[in-house]
Amino acid sequence: MRNILLLLLCLAIPALALAQSAPPVNPGSDTGQGDLAREATEILVQKYTLDTEQSAAMYAIQSRKQRNLMEIGPYETSNPALYRSKLNSVQRGTQASIRRLLNTPAQEKLFQQTLAEQRRLRGEKRKELLQDGATPAEVDAALLDIYLE
Repeated sequence: MRNILLLLLCLAIPALALAQSAPPVNPGSDTGQGDLAREATEILVQKYTLDTEQSAAMYAIQSRKQRNLMEIGPYETSNPALYRSKLNSVQRGTQASIRRLLNTPAQEKLFQQTLAEQRRLRGEKRKELLQDGATPAEVDAALLDIYLE
């Protein structure tokens, strides 16, 4: 009985060690994803005059956004309604994360102005598309293309 317990213990320890190790990382797996996040971060760092700590957090936000966009990409053709819903969630989540990151009144004011401009542009586009007789799905898709962050 003691030998069986010892054998189980010897087998369990390596199994637990393997379960805790991180999966191998393929450096070429995110081709362009990091570059897009870096570019977006640079633009937003300049726009909001972010400090070093905020810049690092903004890069994390943009990386997460790019990763989420890559994950929902296949739905764009296979299930457009689900894709639009998920894209809307990604956009709202990204904006909420950026809002929490900003800590000066000037940064917050600029962010609010950006959101107001986005709402204005979306309102104009909605009005135009509805006058042209576009379907609700077409309207939703066009409005999601207007994203300012």
